Amino acid sequence: MARTKHRSRTTADPLRLRLRSLRQQLRNEDVSALLVTNPVDIRYLTGFIGDDSWALVTSGRERIYILSDFRFQEQIARAAPQVTAILRQRSLADELPRLCRRLRIKKIAISRDHVTLATRKALVKRLGASSLRDLNDPLIGQRSRKDAGEVRAIGKALAIQQKAFQETCQFIRPGMTEIQVCAYLEYRMRSLGADGPSFPTIVAVDANASLPHAVPSRRKIKAGSMVLIDWGARWQGYCSDLARVVSCGRMKPKLRELYSIVLDAQRAAIDTIAAGKRLKDIDLVARGIITRAGYGEWFGHGLGHGIGLDIHEQPVLARRADGELKPGHVVTVEPGIYLPGLGGIRIEDDVLVTERGHKVLSDLPKSLESTMI
Repeated sequence: MARTKHRSRTTADPLRLRLRSLRQQLRNEDVSALLVTNPVDIRYLTGFIGDDSWALVTSGRERIYILSDFRFQEQIARAAPQVTAILRQRSLADELPRLCRRLRIKKIAISRDHVTLATRKALVKRLGASSLRDLNDPLIGQRSRKDAGEVRAIGKALAIQQKAFQETCQFIRPGMTEIQVCAYLEYRMRSLGADGPSFPTIVAVDANASLPHAVPSRRKIKAGSMVLIDWGARWQGYCSDLARVVSCGRMKPKLRELYSIVLDAQRAAIDTIAAGKRLKDIDLVARGIITRAGYGEWFGHGLGHGIGLDIHEQPVLARRADGELKPGHVVTVEPGIYLPGLGGIRIEDDVLVTERGHKVLSDLPKSLESTMI
């Protein structure tokens, strides 16, 4: 087992605070160590971006350990100088017991949210079932509350995606396909500095917009077409997520009616957001407006979700969601109405929950008049 130690004078404060919070949770659970297998969690805790690697976090004050291999040796040294890197010569499941013996760890927690059945079987074979403890991922709740640096990263992703959208609106012409618009929007986001899109971009023209997760096709934009665009940028790993509707000319009267209803529902829901509010109640505000307008059955998804290093994180704004909003949550608010054969309207913004209320992080226009391009 090759081992390299990378030392730095100081560990970045956010990372140190994240580890401190996680270790307190482990002590509360009476767990001596946690195996972290989710690459996004490893990045959150250490700054290291890489696959085929695990991290081991003890409940004490020891350094965090990353089990990896030669391919990532220099990358770990650059991105996470505060960790101890264990460069394995065999499989991760084979290397872990050797590290546990060296650290005298007799019982290790694994996250049932991220450890596959095959991996668990391999660990049972090498460590013994009595040495393992299944644990709900303690980082799910911790990652849901963003620190100032994370909010800035999401804000940067938003700035990139909004500028790219504005440029794309100037690019769109009748005769272009959904695929062409999608490709241009993603190209502009990357050109402006994004790591890439947060998720597969949705560009849906006319009747295709009744599909909430439409896949861009060769359907062409026509004079008078309505285009629903749901897109996001990723910056330093952090995601943003917006949706807007644009119209190549004046929107059809029925769609104008739907747009006004959805916009009213979205604004009312955003106005309700504050720390301590129940998640389901935010959803009910928007859903109530759409239902009273006669379109409740055509709003079939939840109102929104958390964003961060993953595009879908906690909390979830939905009818059956438990829990309440807390300062540091960043959530999407995205009501919609989808009528087969006609099209769909979805308007989405990203909102930070603050100590005194909320702050809308996105600022693209969304009035009915702003939809025309």
